[in-house]
Amino acid sequence: MSTYFEKEKNENPKNSSLNFFTKINIYINAIKDKIIIYVAERWGIIAILLLFYFIRIFLCKGYYALTYCIGIHFLNSFISFISPLNDPEDDNLNNDISFLPINNNEEFKPFQRKLKEFQFWNVLFWTLIIGIILTFFESFNIPTFWPLLLVYFILIFILTMRHQIAHMIKYNYLPWDVGKKIYNPK
Repeated sequence: MSTYFEKEKNENPKNSSLNFFTKINIYINAIKDKIIIYVAERWGIIAILLLFYFIRIFLCKGYYALTYCIGIHFLNSFISFISPLNDPEDDNLNNDISFLPINNNEEFKPFQRKLKEFQFWNVLFWTLIIGIILTFFESFNIPTFWPLLLVYFILIFILTMRHQIAHMIKYNYLPWDVGKKIYNPK
């Protein structure tokens, strides 16, 4: 009876790169499993990477189009992070599986996100890492008029958040906890 490692030794060289990437993926997943419980530390890493990215952009005096793309990706991920898993306005869903109560008479259902907190952190982390790496290549330094990109990003942010806040008010949900819940049996 041969073991997994003996089979691995007998494999052809074409699969060796696959095995290398599989091992890297296993190693990265093991690290993710260890850091998932350290919420504040993970977000501290994001803050440090973001600061490093902005210092790099400031010193290079360029890469504004790349920064705009990263900002749009962050905004898209943030909208998924604060959106409910099953939207009551979505026509493709059955109303019996909605996770948000539509009426006040319905029972309370906890808020479930489209994008979980750790997945959101993971998206931001890898986006920042890739963004920092791309700033070392001059081909990604596309000449643009950055004030226009900044105004456009602010406009998109305001319109998107206004729509999202109107959705939160309409369906009476908050995507985060605001302190300890106190039971009041009135």
